[in-house]
Parts: sequence; structure tokens; C-alpha cells
Amino acid sequence: MVSLGHPLLTAIIATIMAALVGGAVAHRLRVPIIIGYISAGILLGVLNPVLQIDSATMHTVSEFGVALMMFVVGMELSLRDLLRSGGRLAVAGGVQIALSIVLGYLLMVLLGWAWFPALVAGCVVAMSSTVVMIRLYERQGDVGSTASVLAMGIAITQDLAVIVLVGMLPVLADFTPERISLLGGTLLRSVLVLVAAFLLATRFIPVLLRHAVQWNSRELFLLLAVSLCFGMALGTHVLGFSMALGAFLIGLIISESEYSRQIVAEVVPIRDVFAIFFFVSLGMLMDPAALASRWTEVLLLLAVIVLGKALIITWLIHAIGFPIRIAVTVGLSLAQIGEFSFVIAEMARTKNWYTLSEYNTILAASVISLLLSPMLFALSPVISRLAARFVRGERFRELREEIQVQRSVMRDHVILCGFGRVGSRVAQQLLGRKVPVVVIDLDPESILRARNQNIPIIYGDAEAREVLELANPHTASIAILTMPESSSAMVAARRLKEINPQLTVLARTHEEGKIADLRRCGVDHVVFAEEETARVIVRLALGSVVKKGEWEG
Repeated sequence: MVSLGHPLLTAIIATIMAALVGGAVAHRLRVPIIIGYISAGILLGVLNPVLQIDSATMHTVSEFGVALMMFVVGMELSLRDLLRSGGRLAVAGGVQIALSIVLGYLLMVLLGWAWFPALVAGCVVAMSSTVVMIRLYERQGDVGSTASVLAMGIAITQDLAVIVLVGMLPVLADFTPERISLLGGTLLRSVLVLVAAFLLATRFIPVLLRHAVQWNSRELFLLLAVSLCFGMALGTHVLGFSMALGAFLIGLIISESEYSRQIVAEVVPIRDVFAIFFFVSLGMLMDPAALASRWTEVLLLLAVIVLGKALIITWLIHAIGFPIRIAVTVGLSLAQIGEFSFVIAEMARTKNWYTLSEYNTILAASVISLLLSPMLFALSPVISRLAARFVRGERFRELREEIQVQRSVMRDHVILCGFGRVGSRVAQQLLGRKVPVVVIDLDPESILRARNQNIPIIYGDAEAREVLELANPHTASIAILTMPESSSAMVAARRLKEINPQLTVLARTHEEGKIADLRRCGVDHVVFAEEETARVIVRLALGSVVKKGEWEG
């Protein structure tokens, strides 16, 4: 054994260096960086007989990371967004949580787990990662779409449900008929926390933040934000709840203020450093050798997390009235383990609610689900097309529900596939120049916006030949594909060229590697968003400089 000095310094230095290596490898492999941190922790766990890192020290430091992480998650959410999404989405989120808990619980009971560890596993399964979900939509350039709004609504519902789960699990851990009275105490403490949060949100926090802004000091503003985070975390800890819950609540409160974006910008760098210790400490507890004997349990739990949860969410989103394509996209974007899942798992470990081998099973399945998430989401267009074939009447329901466009009057028009953020602006520019436009879209909200603007609209999937034929490609002047998914644009381009080989097709993409693929599928002109943005920036910059008399020959 080798002593490397002070235990705290040893833990900090070893963790940061290992996380740097693991994070760099994860970034290189284009997988979530959390995977790199947890893998670094596994490596430190293997080397710990030499390094002698104190697990208690790591746990103490990681508590700060958990609190700051949940603080920022709370600020990045919005109760207003959930309320705006409507009651049906909140109910769907609640049903998803309940069904996921039951599914996870039944699986682990069938595998021989005791009832309470199985219940904890079900709670872990029910949560999804808000951070990963947002990044998936950002990578696709689809933030603000109906699918992303629905996914955010489900994620917010999950995060709010943690308030109940974190409060009830400690009581259920040692539940007996004689301890029923403790449920009342837990509910009372929950009410106290929510009342305190309400008072802070309406009376104290807004006034305090306004005064803090007048100090005109970034350092004091940052210290105030961190103090609010840890102050609320300490308060919930005193009441018997987790520190993470308090930090999440205060973040949720601040999210409704006009200062939340600045606080996020100030706190995120600190959060990222401390969060490293949380994920590395999780990895240190994993025993790769022990997992070899439990690989069946890991794979079955992984199937529930990814396949089971995706199917539940897809079914619920479709049941409340959204097309199967959107439902599949939402389901796949949430088919992984969430930040609060790790918090619940760690709480269960520290309270000895399950064995170390059971903890390793949950953690391994969780890590693999995060690893698979980007790959599955990238396949969502293909999977949604396959799903539509098995949903009775899905493709032709889209046609029946549409207000039929008068095909006889459609000539020399533009077929615009997609009426999202980009498509709606393209339509405005064309209509402003008196160019006739026919829109094809599957998003109910986009349909409503187009109808309100008196734009001819066809409700349907632009990848379906039957839908495209309704837009009269034979007489159109051009087709513009503005959907963010390059795979969908490829299918639509092929279908359009099959109908009218002479039709000019234009598409956009965020991925430089997809340009050649789009052209092979029949797209005549590809707009690479990043390149066009760079050209506009340079043109404006050079124009501004020339006006000032600089850089002139």
C-alpha cells in the first residue's frame, strides 16, 4: 500500500485526474460524459488498494455536487411550461411513473429480490434524465418542437414526483402496521417543505434577488446563489429529506425569476466540478468482477429501463392524441436513467436498503442506458416509421382528418415539408413575395398555426407517398424540406423524385456528413445551417468594417 498524503487531498487530486481522462475518452467516443466519469470511478475503485482513497471523504464532497446539480436542474425547469402543456400531460406523466415503478418492481421480485429493494429499483427505473433529453434535442436542432415540449413535460412531472418518493421511501423501508402514524408525520413534513417553498418563492426570494442585483457584484451574487442552494438543502435535511430535494426546490423557485439565467451561468462551472465527485464515487462502488455473475439481471433491468419505459411513454403520448411518430420520438428521448435515479440509488445504498451486489446491478444497467440513449434517439425516425405500420389506420387517419386542399388550383406552388421554427419563417418569406405555398406537417400545433394564417395545409407524414401526392408535386415549382431529421428528408426527397423526377428539391441539415447522402437521395440543393450562418456573420462583419473605412484597398 502507498500513502499519498492527506486523505482529502488524495481523494480530490485522484478524482479530478481520473475524471479528466475518463471525460476525454467519453468525449472522443461521443457518449455522455457521465459515462466517462463513472468509468473513471470504476478504475479508481480497482486501484483503491494502492491509492487508499477514503470513501467517506468522497461521499462528503459528492454531496455538494449533488446539491448543486439538482439546484441547476431545478432552475432549468419551469412549472409554467408544465401548466401550459395541459392537465393531460401531467396525468400521463403520473401514469408513466406509476407503471414504470410497478414494472421494475415486478421484474426484481421475479428475480428473487426482497420487496423493498425491488420497490427502490422501480423508483430508479421511473426517472429519466432531463439533461440528456435536452441535449438530444439540441444535437438534432429540434428544441421547441412538439416532441421536445412533451418530453420536457414528462420530465418535469418525474422531477416533481421525487418530492413524494424521497419522503415516502424512508417510512416504507421499516414499515409495519404500528408505523402507519409515521406516514402522517412524513406528509406533515412534506407540507411544511412545500409551504416554506411557496413563501420563499412569493415573499423572500424575489426581494432578495432584486437587492443582490443592486450590489453590482458578480462575486456576491454568486455567493448568494450558492448560499440559497445549500441553505435550502440543509433545511430539508433537518426535516428528514435529502439535501438534493431542498436544492432542487430552491432552483425551481428561482427558475420563475428574471435572474435565473444569470444564476445558472454563474453556478454551472462550480456545479460541473463538484458533480464529478458524485459520479466518480458512484463508479468506485461498482465491482466489475461481481457483475459477471449477475449479467442476466443487468440485461433484464436494462430492457425495462429502455424498452419498457419507451413503450409506456409512447403509448401514453399517443393515447392523449398525438401521432405515433411524435410519441415514439418522445419515448426514445426519455428511455434512460435520470439524475434523480442516481440520487435515489445513492440514498438507498447509504441507508443499507439493499446489498452492494444489488446496487451494482442497478448502477450497471443505469450506465448502459445512458450509453445507449444517443444511439436509440438517432434511430427514432426509422423506428417511428416502422411503428406507424403496426398502428391500425395511423397513416390514413392523417389523410382523413385533413381539410382537403383543392388540388385543381395548385400550380407553380412551393411544397413546404415542415412548419416548425425554420419552416414557418420560410413560409412567411415566400408568402410575403406572393409565392403560393402548401404545407405538409404532422405536428398538431403547427397545423393550428398554419390554419390561423390561412395557409393551405396537409396533415400527414411527409415521408408517405400518399401524403406527398396530395400536394401535387407534378405541378409544383419546388419542394423545400425543413424537417430537422436528415433521415426523414432523405425519404421525402426520394418519394418526391419518384412522383416527379423534374421537381427541384431543397433541404437543410445540421450535419456536414449528411450533405452527400441527401444529394444521393435526390436533393438538388442542401443548406448546411452552420456554413450559411458563418457566411452571414462574415458578410455583416466585413460590411460594418468597410463602412468605418477600414480594410479598404
